[in-house]
Amino acid sequence: MFFMNSGRKVIEMEIRESQIEDILVTSPELTKNILNLDEDPKLIGRQIILPSGRLDMLYTYRTTLLLLELKIVAFQRKFIQQILNYKNDLYDFQQNGKLISGNIIPFLVLPKFNNNNLKIAEKNGIKCCEYHPENILKYFYSEKLKPITSFVELKPIDIGIWNIHLINKFIFKLQQTNSVQELQNRYDGTSKTLYNKIKFAHELGLISWRPNKDSIELTEFGKEYVDATDKTFLNQLSDKQIILLRNYVMQNPYSSSVVLGIASLVESVFALSKSTYPVSLSQLINYFTCYSGKIYDWQTPKAQFNGTRMYSNYAIELGLLAKNNEHVYLTPDGFKFVIQMQLHKSIKLMNNLSVI
Repeated sequence: MFFMNSGRKVIEMEIRESQIEDILVTSPELTKNILNLDEDPKLIGRQIILPSGRLDMLYTYRTTLLLLELKIVAFQRKFIQQILNYKNDLYDFQQNGKLISGNIIPFLVLPKFNNNNLKIAEKNGIKCCEYHPENILKYFYSEKLKPITSFVELKPIDIGIWNIHLINKFIFKLQQTNSVQELQNRYDGTSKTLYNKIKFAHELGLISWRPNKDSIELTEFGKEYVDATDKTFLNQLSDKQIILLRNYVMQNPYSSSVVLGIASLVESVFALSKSTYPVSLSQLINYFTCYSGKIYDWQTPKAQFNGTRMYSNYAIELGLLAKNNEHVYLTPDGFKFVIQMQLHKSIKLMNNLSVI
C-alpha cells in the first residue's frame, strides 16, 4: 500500500502490486503513456526468473529492451541495486545467446518519488516514471471493461406503467393494425399513455418498434404472450404469461432497463434476506435505489418509494415476491428465480468479457 496526498488529506490506497501489473500487461497503450514512449511496447515476459530475483516485466521497443520494475510504494534506495542486478542478469543472458540482443533500458515505475530520488536513479542509468494506481484502475474500468460497461450502466426507468397487465388490451390491438397512428385513433387514453405502453411493451421484448416511426409489430415472443392471454381476464396476467415473462427476465437480465429493474429488485430482496427476514420495505427502498444505480436519479423519498413500488409490483405479478405495508417476502418461485438468474447473468458477462 502507499499514501496519496490530496490537498492536506492523506489517502491510503491499498492494492496488490500484481493487480496493477495485470492491467499493464494487457494495456500496452497505458504502458506507453507511463513510460512516455512514442509507440506501444511489446511484452516479452512477465515475472521472469533471474539469478538475482524475479523481474516484473520485460518489453521490446523498437531496437531496445525495456526492463520494467513496478512498485506500489514510494522510492527506496534498495530498488536501484535490485534493478541493476536484473540488468546485469539480462546482459549475461544476451552474452550466452539466451536473450535477443539490444540495448537494455531499465525503468523504475512507482507512485511517488522526489527530485533527489530521480537524480539517484538517473546517476545509475535508471529512468523513474510515476503512475497513480487510482488512474490505472479508472482506466481499467472505462477502457478494458467496455464489453460489460453497457450492462453496468443500464438502470431501471420509470415509464409510468404500474402493472404489467395494463398493456394487455394494447397488445391485443396489435393483431388488428401495425400503425401507431391507427392505434392512436382507436385508443381511448391520451397519446402519452399510449406511448408509455408502447415503450413498456418494447422493454419487455414483446414488440418491434422504433421511436418516431409509425410501424409497430409483435415479436415472436410477443405472439407467444398474446396466445397465452386469458381473454376472460385481461386485467391480470395468465399463468402462461407469467411463466413466459419470468423466463424471459431470468434468461435475458440485461436486455432492457425494465427487465434489469425487475431482476435487480428481486436480487435486492434476496440480498437483504441474509440479514433479516421478512425484508423491511424501508430497507428495500434504500438498498434498491443504490443497487440499481438510481441514487442520483431518484433523489427524493417519494421518487425512491415510487420506483421501488413500481418494480415490486412487476415482481409480485410474476409471482416472485409478496408484500404487505411493511415487509417484502420471497416466494418459492422467487428463490429459484434468483439462483437461476444469477447463473444467466454470469454467463452473459463472461461471454462479453474477453479482455481479462
